[in-house]
Amino acid sequence: MSIAFKYTILNVDEASRCMEVVYEAEGHQTMHIGVRLPFKGEPLEEVIKMFAPIPLWVANMTPVVAPQVGVSGCIQPQDTTPPKVQDSVFSNLFPTEPTGAINVTTFE
Repeated sequence: MSIAFKYTILNVDEASRCMEVVYEAEGHQTMHIGVRLPFKGEPLEEVIKMFAPIPLWVANMTPVVAPQVGVSGCIQPQDTTPPKVQDSVFSNLFPTEPTGAINVTTFE
């Protein structure tokens, strides 16, 4: 789902490398979000889009089902494969896949 939105930069703090951005979309809650500053050569609007609260707005429109009080369970993880590094602005910092085992301690 795509939601058209407007943004306004309220504050910029170069020392902290962040800015305060107000996101507005018709029919959705206005959000004030702390956003990192763009890196040199990175378009401002790409950073603005990365931090847009669209997933929150979509989640707030999605019907929910309330569980009964007292329901409990146990989740047993099945996959122990290390997570893969996603393509991102930082992918050049992690040129190879993680190696080695993940140590997991379980408590019973």
